[in-house]
Amino acid sequence: MPQPERSSARRVDLDLIGKAARLHYEFGLTHREISEMLGISRVKATRLLGQARDTGIVRITVNSDASPYALLETQLVQRFGLDEAVVVPSFDDESRQRSAVARVAASYLQRVLRDGMTVTIGLSRTLALMPDFIVAPAHVEATFVPLGGGLSRTSHAVNAHESTERLAQLFGGHAEHMHAPAVMGSRDIARSLRREPAISRALTQAAEADLALVGIGGMQTATVNLLAAGDITPDELGELRAAGAVGDIGARFFDRQGQPIAHELNDRLIGLTLEEIGRIATRVVAAAGPHKHTALLAALTAGLATVLVTDAAMAQQLLDD
Repeated sequence: MPQPERSSARRVDLDLIGKAARLHYEFGLTHREISEMLGISRVKATRLLGQARDTGIVRITVNSDASPYALLETQLVQRFGLDEAVVVPSFDDESRQRSAVARVAASYLQRVLRDGMTVTIGLSRTLALMPDFIVAPAHVEATFVPLGGGLSRTSHAVNAHESTERLAQLFGGHAEHMHAPAVMGSRDIARSLRREPAISRALTQAAEADLALVGIGGMQTATVNLLAAGDITPDELGELRAAGAVGDIGARFFDRQGQPIAHELNDRLIGLTLEEIGRIATRVVAAAGPHKHTALLAALTAGLATVLVTDAAMAQQLLDD
């Protein structure tokens, strides 16, 4: 339980951040004017305004569709036959990069979401951040459902279950739950579980979704969470690589042509197949970072995406191939 002194100090910090934020964003005071009014240094005033954005006290909405990467986006659409491409800046910091992609994915979702839609969301650390970037959501009678089961031992920062619940709450819609691991210990258990009414219903809704939001895993990183959770073994990872796997969507591994890898792991999965994902009308693939290049290129080549969200460096690399 926090000490009273710490709670009081925290309250003072938040109050000071709030004062600086209101002076700057509501009343237009400069950093120098804020420092003079609050009796602090200009450096501290700048730091407080940064903290106002980082903590969510200030959320900035830009009312413009103008993109600084319009040419890259147009070229990606033409090259890969996409309906839309959205490019964000590239960052060396992985956390910053994920947040940038998640912010754009959240904005896209808000732009296209309509009453009666079903949205399915895959395993992804990036897409799990989307609810944090939903701004002033309107009420939408939409259904949110995971694309597959979750990892056995991990935080909600990866699994789609909390994301679907939070999005449903934000929009006033409905969340369909899939209480099952993504990977089962045997094909017989997986087969039985897929027949359970609640799971069968959720899988059917996911397959019939209007919109899918998925991440891409490269072989350097795709299996990190699966390995950490104990859902696949290092030997199985070696087998997948030997079979030509370059990446995955929701633990469905594919080769350089974006074709599914034949492996007994497929029989133990609770989730949509690549073929089922490919039948969903709108498929948003969100992926960034150089380690995902081969996997993303394969997915785009196979037509697994209709909408792409990626970073500028990745976009240029894809176009240079």
